[in-house]
Amino acid sequence: MTTNLDTQWIVGFVDGEGCFNLDVHIQKDMKWGIQMQPEFTVVQIEYDVQILHALKAHFGCGSVAVNRRDATSTRMHYRCKSVKDLKENILPFFEKHSLKTKKGVEFRKFREIVNLMDSGYHNQSLKNFLEIVDKGAALRVRVSTPNPTKQRTKVDEQLQKLRAKSAADPNL
Repeated sequence: MTTNLDTQWIVGFVDGEGCFNLDVHIQKDMKWGIQMQPEFTVVQIEYDVQILHALKAHFGCGSVAVNRRDATSTRMHYRCKSVKDLKENILPFFEKHSLKTKKGVEFRKFREIVNLMDSGYHNQSLKNFLEIVDKGAALRVRVSTPNPTKQRTKVDEQLQKLRAKSAADPNL
């Protein structure tokens, strides 16, 4: 079954269900020991997975996979993490078809991150790298503070070390 999606339906759906995020995680073989990846994600219960496949077909990029399973359901996601695909497919769509809620503000912040990463700004210095990490942290205002996971604690510890290193030597 092919599902054709109307442009304004996509805008409304992403306004309600979409997420623009900068994923930051430990990656020891990266220059600063951390990898950051911008990502556009939409999550739905497995029953509605055809909508996620239709989004993938519409944008011509990304992937559909299991997001999370628990005792009551399986959630699937459509996700695009490639800076190139974000720049060429996702950003132009939402630049032409504006999001109507606070998601529009998040999108503009996200667009700035993608454009900076596409230009290689984050590879020019530790200061620039940390600037993009901070922009990612400011993407979404959270109502409550999530409980830090062991992995997130490691990321925060690594970022703290990098901030100290940057303060000690601004030329890094």
